[in-house]
Amino acid sequence: MRATVVSERSLSPNDEPVGGEGVTSWLCALAIAALVAIVYWPGVHGFWGRDDFMQLAFVRLLGTPWSLFTHDYFPVLGSVFRPLGVASMWLCEVLFGTRYQVHAIADLVLHASVGLALFGLLRRAAIPRTLAVLCTLLFALHPVVIGTALWWSARFDLLATLFVLLAVRAALDYRERRGTSALAWSFMAALAAMLSKEIGVATLVPISLLWLRWAWMEPVHRAKALRAIAWVWLCAAIYFGWRWWVLGTPSSGLTGSMPLTHAIAKGLLDWSRQMPGYLLFWARLDSLQRMVLALALVSALVAIGAAVLRRRVPLDWHRHVDLALCGACLLVLPALLQAPVAALNGAPLRADVSVIETAMQSRLYYLGIAGLVVALAATLAPIWAASALRWRAAMLAPLALAAITFACVSHQSASAFAQRSVEISAVARAADAAVERLDLPQSRCHVVFLGVEPAPEWSIYVSMDSIIKALSPDLDHVKHCYFHADYVTYFYLLAAPAGPAEAAPYRPLEIGGKTIPARRIGDLVIDYLSPPARIDARELAPVRFLRYRDGRFDDVSADVASGRLPVALRY
Repeated sequence: MRATVVSERSLSPNDEPVGGEGVTSWLCALAIAALVAIVYWPGVHGFWGRDDFMQLAFVRLLGTPWSLFTHDYFPVLGSVFRPLGVASMWLCEVLFGTRYQVHAIADLVLHASVGLALFGLLRRAAIPRTLAVLCTLLFALHPVVIGTALWWSARFDLLATLFVLLAVRAALDYRERRGTSALAWSFMAALAAMLSKEIGVATLVPISLLWLRWAWMEPVHRAKALRAIAWVWLCAAIYFGWRWWVLGTPSSGLTGSMPLTHAIAKGLLDWSRQMPGYLLFWARLDSLQRMVLALALVSALVAIGAAVLRRRVPLDWHRHVDLALCGACLLVLPALLQAPVAALNGAPLRADVSVIETAMQSRLYYLGIAGLVVALAATLAPIWAASALRWRAAMLAPLALAAITFACVSHQSASAFAQRSVEISAVARAADAAVERLDLPQSRCHVVFLGVEPAPEWSIYVSMDSIIKALSPDLDHVKHCYFHADYVTYFYLLAAPAGPAEAAPYRPLEIGGKTIPARRIGDLVIDYLSPPARIDARELAPVRFLRYRDGRFDDVSADVASGRLPVALRY
């Protein structure tokens, strides 16, 4: 049988060396990171939004991150288990506080690291350097990918993708060098990917396929390869058992009353319909950008076809079949793992939707686009090796044109993201300033915000409670208080301890005749409340009411207590 293991010594004279490339590789990596920074940079001047407020308030109140690994911390019980992702947010808050710009730069560095990990994987798999750089840029500068990186709450996707790529590279290293350190790195990176977000589970299949083909092609190493596969699935079993123990369920509560099988089927169908739109980003391109991208696609197909017909040597597909399989797995498996989320809130790309909402949808495709780029590189590499220099240039030009087009669109989107996120944050900043002026009681502290119309990008999922505890410069001033609004507040985040006596006159929430108990995670309490059945002016006397008007909040507590301003407290 023919061995497909590729080492530096096995490369033909026409191939570029892999590994130990010195200055050239460092310059390529620096160029990739610099281009990512240029494209992303306008987004640094944005502001928190949607789930960011809840995540930031949560980690500020948490205390230490260790309880994340042993408690069901998400407000919706039995839904997600991403302790490493949340722990990274906690660390950033400890290091950088609540200033958005610094956190955005941290995510820029993280996204650039993902791009460099992708470049490293392609080079480790013997993809020619120039081709590897352009394929990496197609991923790293794509507007869907940049949009994901801009949304702080999509940190989970960046971390999971980073560890997935590192795990696959370590698996390649182990197959070629047989070192136990590479095996250990592959296990640790795979576990870290799963603990960052559930899509990290996708790394198990490509690693297993790499080692299965190794066992098949090199019988002398079959036992070692099969043992490694057994160990990686034992690592997976530990993760699944750990997750089940913490959440109390092997599935997820995010689907609500929708059966899981139905959610998966619907989500896969929705994802397959919507993926092409996000991949081309067609709906959000202007006429010139569409023309350029179409020209790049057609030129690429023509150049590849001509290169295949005029090749100098037979195409060697065997050399890169492993990388192609890895890419295909990383494209398809995230769709399966995120199908329930896609079924619940996946939406097609549209030109009339806010760039912020587009960025929030983009997270569903971040790892998948990385997988597609890996598969693309593996497909082009044999054609590249069999082509003359002029046909290589003809293939590269359309790739470069597509990367430049995506970079321009991403830069515009980053600027629009920053502008819109700052614009809709005016009410949040006004609320924070109003609370800072209040003399809040140390017990039974309630503040109700009136007249707030959440931005469409926030809907009713951004609570005033999370906003205040995320933004307040003095957390001790607000951490024991309940902040309500005249729209639904699903849960409250408070410093422990907190109990029913502190929540009065509000009462514990009941759903279906069952009381939803408060939960404690570290130094934080998640509480679920509903307003009193009947409003008594005497009970409302200690409650502070702030009404939003003309860009600021005014204290109207006296008007409410006297009955001059009627209110409707809602769940």
